[in-house]
Amino acid sequence: MSTPQLFRTILYPTDFSKPSEAIAGHVAGLAKASGARVCLFSVVPHCIDFHGASESYFSPMSEGGIITLETTRKGLELECKQQLETLQKRYFDPETSYVSVTSGGVAEEIIEKSKDLPADLIMMSTRGHGPMRRFLIGSVAAKVLHDAKCAVWTNPHPTELEPFRPYRHVVLAVDYLGWPPELLLRAARVAQLFNAELSVLSAIPPHYCNGGEATGKHRRDMIKAIESRIASMNISARVHVMEGTPGAVVRHVAEEIERADLVITGRGHLDESMGHLRTHAYEIIASAPCPVISL
Repeated sequence: MSTPQLFRTILYPTDFSKPSEAIAGHVAGLAKASGARVCLFSVVPHCIDFHGASESYFSPMSEGGIITLETTRKGLELECKQQLETLQKRYFDPETSYVSVTSGGVAEEIIEKSKDLPADLIMMSTRGHGPMRRFLIGSVAAKVLHDAKCAVWTNPHPTELEPFRPYRHVVLAVDYLGWPPELLLRAARVAQLFNAELSVLSAIPPHYCNGGEATGKHRRDMIKAIESRIASMNISARVHVMEGTPGAVVRHVAEEIERADLVITGRGHLDESMGHLRTHAYEIIASAPCPVISL
């Protein structure tokens, strides 16, 4: 029996910013490896999103005002469509990609589009700004991560993003309180797409075992349990269990030990019992030194 295709449709929302265009090569590379179609998507924000005003500010509105806004909206949609087509010609095969434009709330429309396609993966940049940028992921990305039912690929460090190359080492971050087998299976399939090595890591909170011998024993037990599960599923992977916060542990292992170019984690959609890991998903995404796929 053949293995089902991992990603059949990828949704690539873009606002044509530099961080957004920086990931286009990664979208094209992952789509080619997985045999997926790509929907290049852009949203013309509602006028209230441009001005930061409440809807009541624009009401009541004259018929002429409504016509002007509608004409402006259509003009912006046409402009977006042309920009998408330019982006498509530069990065994507027209036989396996297409463009789509709509108006509305940006995050809401991305989520709705992912349902309509339906998309197996959303690939988007994040827009944290200022001196705390590395700890932020932007309000649109945060809402998509929270509400989308499909997997989401994000990159919070656009200035550090290198051109796409096939992934060589994939790191799967799992919850120390437990995680569904499907998470490991899907991570292994992503690694298999690129013939990449796979590692599994988990972080033990500093307060969990009160330190010392108790933490050491718990760590050894966790490693043994993870290795046993991996072996039972006929998957090859190295295992790391360390004391610390999830974000710090993921960054250390991915950057210093494994030189990973992709991190995979869960955010609660594969199994409702994964609420604890979901609370750390944003932390992992913001801290990881490379792109993250959240399942």
